[in-house]
This record gives sequence, structure tokens and C-alpha cells, in this order.
Amino acid sequence: MIARITRGGHDITLFGGIKGLVRDGDDLRNELYQERPGSIYIVLSKEQIDGLSAFIKDPFELSMSDYEISYGLHLSIYGEVMTPPPIYIEAVKYAEENGKELRPLDVPEKEYTDFYTKNVKLFDLLRNSLRKRHVTRMEFGDTSPEDFVRRWNATMNRVSGLRKVEEFRLSYIERKIDEYLDTDKEHSVFIITELEFYDPLKDFLEHNAKN
Repeated sequence: MIARITRGGHDITLFGGIKGLVRDGDDLRNELYQERPGSIYIVLSKEQIDGLSAFIKDPFELSMSDYEISYGLHLSIYGEVMTPPPIYIEAVKYAEENGKELRPLDVPEKEYTDFYTKNVKLFDLLRNSLRKRHVTRMEFGDTSPEDFVRRWNATMNRVSGLRKVEEFRLSYIERKIDEYLDTDKEHSVFIITELEFYDPLKDFLEHNAKN
């Protein structure tokens, strides 16, 4: 999904991609090469960007949780699925091939871990574990990959501790966007996010936007 917004002297393209779908990685690559933006922000931490860069140079086997496996199996109904998410792999490839900096928007690893530890209680973890079998067998009634991702995300966020973590991430991402835009001298800005944050970030960017 793509939105184009003018804000504070910047022409912003917001790209919301589905984690795992090869199709969305291809779409992102095409958009980047078509627009060739001055700045690129991405909903990843610096540590995640570095990890993906290392993976591209020397691929290694990745372990996946039961939830991730279930998510990928259901998503595969709509097209080829890969891990790490193609939208992130293609973003890192583009940046490295074109000498561009990917500016991280997501919470740094230590800060994330500290918040998670303080806010996700034992009961949350127990509840999340006990409902695993139910979730992996659920019929989501989805009619498109976007519909599935939104329904999946709503299901995951029923656990209060995990919902707090996602709200914390979103708040941090919004602050980083404002911080970057306040000092960015580039006119064209391209923001890459997972679909889960696309709608709230679109609303956030359109607030006080000038058309």
C-alpha cells in the first residue's frame, strides 16, 4: 500500500508492505528504483538493519516460532512467502547498491528488551502460550493478504502486555519520523513500514500535512 503526503517541505512516500510476501518485496524494489528518493526511513532498528546486511552477505539458517510458521503458512495462500521478509531484504539491498543510508525508525534492541521485560508479565506469556494451538488452527475469514494481516494483528494484540509493546513501538516510530524530518534537507523521503503500522502512520503523517 502506498500513500503520498506533502509535509513540512518534504514529499513523502509511505510504503506499507506485508512481511513475508515476495510480491511486496518486488513492489518495493520497483518503487524505490522508480522514485530514487533522497532519504529512506525504515521501521527497523539499527541492529536489525545490520543483521539483515550480514544475512545478505552470508545467509544462515533462521529459526522460526510456531506463531511465525502459522502466519507464513496462512499467508502463502496469497503468494510466495520468504524469510527474512522480502520488503526488508529489498530495502537493505537497494540502500547498499545505491550508497544510501537506511535511517532506522524502530526501538533499539536494549530499549525494546527493557520495555518488554517490564510490561509483558508472566500471565501474558502464559496466556500467549496456551492459546497457541487455538490460533494456529483459527479460520480468520480473510479475503486478501491485507485483511489477513490486520485480523492476525488484532488477534495477537488481545494480550494486554503485547499490545502495550506495539503501542510503545508506534509512539517511538512517530517521534523518530518527526526528529528526522525536522533536520532532513532532502526533499523526497521514502518511509518503509510493515502493514501493521501503515494506517496509524498514514494518519500521523497527514496530520498538519500541506497539500
